Amino acid sequence: MKDLHDILINLVGGVLVAALDRLIIYINKTFKAYRFKKIFGQQIESFHIVYGTMILKPEYTSKDKFPYLKPSTNGLFNMTRPVSFAETRGAKYLSESFSKLVGQSTRLTSDEEIKEKVDITYCSLGGLNNLKTVDILNSKENIFLGFDLTAPGSIINKKNKSNIYTIDGVYDYGLIIKINNRLFPTRTQICVAGLGEWGTSGASWFLANKWKDLLKVAGDKEFGAIIKVKGGVDESAELMEVVT
Repeated sequence: MKDLHDILINLVGGVLVAALDRLIIYINKTFKAYRFKKIFGQQIESFHIVYGTMILKPEYTSKDKFPYLKPSTNGLFNMTRPVSFAETRGAKYLSESFSKLVGQSTRLTSDEEIKEKVDITYCSLGGLNNLKTVDILNSKENIFLGFDLTAPGSIINKKNKSNIYTIDGVYDYGLIIKINNRLFPTRTQICVAGLGEWGTSGASWFLANKWKDLLKVAGDKEFGAIIKVKGGVDESAELMEVVT
């Protein structure tokens, strides 16, 4: 009988330990997801990662420095690959983060598909080549950051105009802006854009992997963040400042 009693005690103890381990894992995962949503929004069941579409100019020549045309605008662009590798890397970073932390997949969507939509939660990748990024940059809610049109190739702090960041031969800069659209305030809308390609992909990596650093400063509020990236090394991304 004593042997049976010991076996039962060990069995019950093992079950309780296993159940406790599962409970701790569940609580930890739920807490991480709760904090993650403070940055990306509570309504992330249909979160769009938005890339900008471009087409080759009809009059393109091999000597053309800006061979790509943005549909719906007059913007001309240059890139090292026909599909922006910076945006595809950024989309990969973010989709992996969503899968790991909240167990959800994201929707990869072109800006042209949703250019008229406002009642959505999204993160747009790329600068003036992405219509949804342009929406955020030009919105009344964006009181944080913008591209300095008086000094091309620069990002400016709208609240402190002396803070200007310019790309150089070694480092690129990217911005992250989070707003809540005034027409649909429960919808979180984020854009990630760089002065160059590495600014975009590096800032995307930072948002996907270092979002806790943004949470410490901004909480669940709207913000703009400047990210510094060494060219060719997304994981070198570091936070320069957060504007709230």
